[in-house]
Amino acid sequence: MEKFIEENKKKLIEITQQIIRVPSVEGTPTSDAPFGENVKKALLLALEISEDLGFRTVNIDNIVGYAEFGDGKDVISVLGHLDVVPEGSNWIYPPYGAEIHDGKIYGRGAIDDKGPTMAALFGAYALKETGVKLSKRVRIVFGTNEETGWKCMEHFKKVVHDPLIGFTPDAEFPLINREKGILNITLRRDFETKNEEVKIIGGNRPNMVPDYAKAEFKDALKLLNLDEGIEVKGNIVEAHGKSAHGALPEQGINAIVKLANSILSEVKHRETKEVLNFIVNKVGNDVYGGLMGIANEDTLSGKLTMNLGVIEVNESFAELTFNIRYPITDNFERIVNGFNEAGKDYGLRVSQYKNQNPLYVKEDSELVQTLLKVFEETTGRKGYTLAIGGGTYARAMDMGVAFGPTFEEMEKVEHMANEYIEIDHLVNLAKIYGKAIFELAK
Repeated sequence: MEKFIEENKKKLIEITQQIIRVPSVEGTPTSDAPFGENVKKALLLALEISEDLGFRTVNIDNIVGYAEFGDGKDVISVLGHLDVVPEGSNWIYPPYGAEIHDGKIYGRGAIDDKGPTMAALFGAYALKETGVKLSKRVRIVFGTNEETGWKCMEHFKKVVHDPLIGFTPDAEFPLINREKGILNITLRRDFETKNEEVKIIGGNRPNMVPDYAKAEFKDALKLLNLDEGIEVKGNIVEAHGKSAHGALPEQGINAIVKLANSILSEVKHRETKEVLNFIVNKVGNDVYGGLMGIANEDTLSGKLTMNLGVIEVNESFAELTFNIRYPITDNFERIVNGFNEAGKDYGLRVSQYKNQNPLYVKEDSELVQTLLKVFEETTGRKGYTLAIGGGTYARAMDMGVAFGPTFEEMEKVEHMANEYIEIDHLVNLAKIYGKAIFELAK
């Protein structure tokens, strides 16, 4: 199998480039494209690639699809996703060019999660082509709504009733069996008096540290002693930060917080000023929720983290949307109550929230033990389990964990500008995932 992958790696590189070139950010839904035309295009392309490789394929209403081979009653599944977060700014190479430079394929989704998904598909392809005997069917599932809601997996489970057992290639090695709870919270204030002074927008998604925010502000030219990364252009104030995954907000610089700090002193509209004061006093640069009064941690999964990902302030209301990653032993009701308590003195209340419960698959399970053994045999490294703040498809499975695709020492580029996957790593992933699929399905 490994020899087959090495001899055919050019094909793996080509299909990875093909899928990266589709700008599959969630778009406007249509009757036959529930998450937008580009997401549908990515799904159809993945199924076409799979058919060309000799897999049976199923398209479930342009919402989710899968490639399958083998026979048997039981199924081993690998869940990847083809949708991506918005590209943001500050790219050196085109975000959907899939250009190769210095042995790396650059593009949004290269490591999260198009490259690893193609590697898993190719690992399964190698098993199929080399005639390995398996007792279970092998299924590579192509999700299309992982970044923004998981509606794809909800639909999958309504239509397909086989138990979902296996892994997702969407976190890091050696193996993730503990995932924090994920809570998106929106705080809102409806203004009693019309705000004609300042309009603010910033951020793309709750699960990304915003690298850009701007205010349309009548008194912009009065601002003095501006911080680095703040620019004034006429009546526009721009704040530039550093993007990072919402699960790792400590790795980013929040442009919304920078903007609030910069314009607060000159804003006159009372209700807007109170919202900005909330950002400065209760969010600030504290990504662990201490200022908000919601901090918590446990030994299984670590500290709660908090990211202010999106802001909108217009003439009639202000909305702030946060992404919280909370410890396995915590509960989301405590956090919702904490937000209401923190916001009440600033006229802010929780207007909506969405929760995903934590995941915990025990270390002595057959799934965990098998994959750790594969990891050790294919890499020569010691296998152990990890906890993360990220949310993966593992928690959509009946029995699932996250297995790769990155190693601890690798640069963290998912959700960031200049995302890439090293070609040598892509090929190595196909070998690791091929071996993992074999051991689970033999």
